[in-house]
Amino acid sequence: MSNPASDPAPETTGRLDGFQFNLGHQETDRIVDELEQICKQVRQSAGDAWMSADSAVKMLCTNLGYEDQGEFEDGLKTSFDEFIKALPHIESKIQDDGSAADGKLVFRFKKMPPPADRKMFVKKLRITSRQDLWRVCHKAPSAVVEIPELEFEIGADAKRKIDSIYNHIASSVYNLTMHVSQHGANISTDHKQKIGETVQSLNALLDVDEPWTFMVHDRTGISEIRPDNDVETIYGGPAEEDPLETEERQYQSLLDAIDEDADDVPAGEPNRPGATVLDVD
Repeated sequence: MSNPASDPAPETTGRLDGFQFNLGHQETDRIVDELEQICKQVRQSAGDAWMSADSAVKMLCTNLGYEDQGEFEDGLKTSFDEFIKALPHIESKIQDDGSAADGKLVFRFKKMPPPADRKMFVKKLRITSRQDLWRVCHKAPSAVVEIPELEFEIGADAKRKIDSIYNHIASSVYNLTMHVSQHGANISTDHKQKIGETVQSLNALLDVDEPWTFMVHDRTGISEIRPDNDVETIYGGPAEEDPLETEERQYQSLLDAIDEDADDVPAGEPNRPGATVLDVD
C-alpha cells in the first residue's frame, strides 16, 4: 500500500536560519510536549517568571527517562541551549540579575499579542525543491494544513506541532497507514483503496518531482513557517483566541476568584492557603 519516497530529503539546507541542526525528527515532538507542560506549570505558579535552562533539562531528563544531559542531547541532536533558542514560541536570554542563574540561559513562553491585535491568515508556500521540505512549520492548535493539489487537509488537533514540512506530511502517511492496519476489518474495500491512493500521493509529494503547495489556515494568527522567504501571507479578519490561551485565561480567572475570596475573610480569621499548580487540575 505504501509507496515511500525514493530517499530522504536532503537535510543540509532549508533549516532554521542560524541553526545547524534539524528540528524535524521524531524525538522533537515528545520533548516539545513535555517542555510545554513544564512552561505551563511555571506560568501558572509564577506568572511570567524566567526558568533556567539547567533546571528545565534536569526535569526533562527525569520525566522522559534519560540517564543524564549527555544522553538527552544525543537524542535531541543538539545542545539544549541551542534547541531552546530555536523554538518559535519560546523567548530566551542570558540572565543578568545577580541571582543564582546569573550568566546562564533562561527562558519562558513568548507572550503573544492579544487576539484583538492579531489577524487570522493563510500562509502559502510553493514547494519547488526538496530543500523546502526541511523548513520548519509551527502549526498552532487550531490551524489546518491544506495541500490543494490533493484536496487533502491535516486537521486541527488541539496541540501545538513544531516539525519540518517533510515530517508533517510523513506523519499523515503514518497515521493513515496505521488507521488501515488497525481498523481494516471495519473499512470497506473502496475506502481502503482511496486511503491507499492518498498515501501514494502524499509520498510522491516528498520526491518533489513537480512543485506543489503547502498552506496553513490559522484563525488564531499564531502559526509560522521558518525560514519565511517566499512565504505568502494572506490576512483576514480579527483572530480568534487560541485554545491554550483560553485554558490559561480560565485558570487565571479561577486564581483571581480565589484571591478575591481570601480578601473577603473577616479580620481575625485565618486566610485560606493560596492555590498552587497542584491544587488545580
